[in-house]
Amino acid sequence: MKPVIVCTESRGVIFGYSKKDKPNKKGQIKLKKARMCLYWPQSVGGVFGLGENGPNAESKISAELSGVLLEGVTAIFDVSKLAENAWKSAPIQGRI
Repeated sequence: MKPVIVCTESRGVIFGYSKKDKPNKKGQIKLKKARMCLYWPQSVGGVFGLGENGPNAESKISAELSGVLLEGVTAIFDVSKLAENAWKSAPIQGRI
């Protein structure tokens, strides 16, 4: 399983772990330990910044789901080790 960021037609930006580098014929991909980026500030540098450095303290990141099937996949990005650690350690939005 490798860490990836998946973008969807509905503008979802989701981090997680996948066995595959591309969606299936239906445009779907399964992720494990998935977290969604609900908001990121300009200082993150967009989706590429989320893949390079991960979310920062101003970003809003969801809780983790053990698994998710995403549909309408438009892009799959590699994630650096630095970014992976930032995603894993990001606080859950709305929780103390």
